[in-house]
Amino acid sequence: MAIAQWAQDVYSLSVTPDLINRKVLTGAEGASYFGKAYAFVPLGIHASTVMAVAVDRCAATKYAAGRLRQDAGSMKNAPDLFLRLMSEHAARNLWIRTSSFMAKDFVAESAAKLTDLAGGGNALEDETSYLFAHYTLGGGDEDSWLLEGDESPPEVYLAFRVSDIQKVVRQLQSGSVVHVQAEQDGRDTLRKRVRGSTVVLDAVLHSVSMTIGECSRLEVGQIIALPDVKMNKLDLCAETVNGSLPISQGELGAWKGQRALKLHAPVPEDVIKEIAEI
Repeated sequence: MAIAQWAQDVYSLSVTPDLINRKVLTGAEGASYFGKAYAFVPLGIHASTVMAVAVDRCAATKYAAGRLRQDAGSMKNAPDLFLRLMSEHAARNLWIRTSSFMAKDFVAESAAKLTDLAGGGNALEDETSYLFAHYTLGGGDEDSWLLEGDESPPEVYLAFRVSDIQKVVRQLQSGSVVHVQAEQDGRDTLRKRVRGSTVVLDAVLHSVSMTIGECSRLEVGQIIALPDVKMNKLDLCAETVNGSLPISQGELGAWKGQRALKLHAPVPEDVIKEIAEI
């Protein structure tokens, strides 16, 4: 997940994000959703579906402490302005990670910047609907966070334009349908090719067993006895890669002046079933 990858990037720790809350609000209503967290919005025109990101004071404190190589406890009384400035880089990283997750073809320009939500003008339009999501980073391995005293785990926020989310959902659904259809088309093509392939049928009057030595001594004009052979009982077999497959039985006769085979038995059900399942 993008948030887990972001946490690995900025904290070098493995965490499991947990969704605390999500709401659909207008831009005017959503401005207060972030509470006291440090919220940022991308500047200018961009192709991201992520319209805003925010990190709470705990997340900003831990990030600042890591960048300055200090203990997080020493940053507890740091001014809000300092933490907000320090967290901007982490917030931009979060925006890029989640944007790339939402759209595989998303490419953030190297100059793309974020700005404070309060100074972002109409980044969140008053009458437009947005999906706001609130996550905590408390899960993960037992060493993911070394909490000090009653310290709470870091929390992050994301905001998406509802119309963009709906578009992504439609694309996923469409891709799923196309994938299923492609599989079906491929199966239909394979079935057509298999059923249109050639098979050799052999009408066998009798089978004789002999040694290799006896077979090597056969000569032209030699008579081979066929005891108990009946002209009205021939086996019809198909030669396959797995050997001879019995198809039916019949008798040798004539039709329109030519030798022909008249079937006496239907094709076995297991053969029909195997062909039907191709």
